[in-house]
Amino acid sequence: MSALSDVMLWAVRVNGRKDAKPHQILDIKPDASLDEAQVAFHKIARIAHPDLHRTTLGPEDLESVTSAYSKAAAAYQEFRTQRPGTRPIGEVPGRPATSPNTAKPAGSTTAASQMSSKALIYYRKAELALRRGDLTSAILQLKMAIAADPQSQFLRSALAEVEAEVAKNP
Repeated sequence: MSALSDVMLWAVRVNGRKDAKPHQILDIKPDASLDEAQVAFHKIARIAHPDLHRTTLGPEDLESVTSAYSKAAAAYQEFRTQRPGTRPIGEVPGRPATSPNTAKPAGSTTAASQMSSKALIYYRKAELALRRGDLTSAILQLKMAIAADPQSQFLRSALAEVEAEVAKNP
């Protein structure tokens, strides 16, 4: 059998296992160590990563391989988190875990968190432009944000504030 047919058979087998445990998808023992799971996942990645087969497979077959690889990656991640003694990256034993700074940036409100993700990107760009003192860019970014989220009264009021500031200081 060729390597391509092996990958396709693997993908069909993995996609066929609907309620499989992570160790079954990775083809390892239920009590396997984290190192064994890593070796198994890296082996899968070397032969079945979708990027390796983009030019050699048709769209349906590539979708099957991508779906199976996604399940294998999720199984590996789940296997890692289920193991006792594993800790998140960056956590040092003997030290208390630090939490990331969760303070909202200045100017953020609950209205900002309710807008669409695309509008939020433009809103953040407008905030940066305002910090730089570039009012015309801020207006442009706010108009783009409003185009992405036309129902947002928050964005409309922010635009009105910036336009009023521009009118005051031409």
